[in-house]
Amino acid sequence: MKHFILGSLSGLVAGGIYGLIKTPRSGKENQQALRNYADETSDHLQDVSDKVSDLKDSINQLKAEVSFVQNDVMDEMTLIAKEFQHEAEPRLRRIQEKTKKIQTEAQETTDNINY
Repeated sequence: MKHFILGSLSGLVAGGIYGLIKTPRSGKENQQALRNYADETSDHLQDVSDKVSDLKDSINQLKAEVSFVQNDVMDEMTLIAKEFQHEAEPRLRRIQEKTKKIQTEAQETTDNINY
């Protein structure tokens, strides 16, 4: 992007100078036209520079906001996961106990059938 802008500005300057040289105006008129052109180009460059600066500021602000939101979301997700784990722990123990009981009863039934 930087090279594009630099190339565009160089083309504008070269085109402006060529136009001034080939114009049928007097030297003083050409000098005034050249000053006006230089002033306008300077104003355009300043405008572009200001807009790039504003864009950088906006990007930095967006990064800060995303970081802030990301931290809040991660903290909340961690809290939710811990609460779920705490609530699910007794249920998991009961399921494991019932599973062991069913396995024991199945083994006993299998043993009784075989004898």
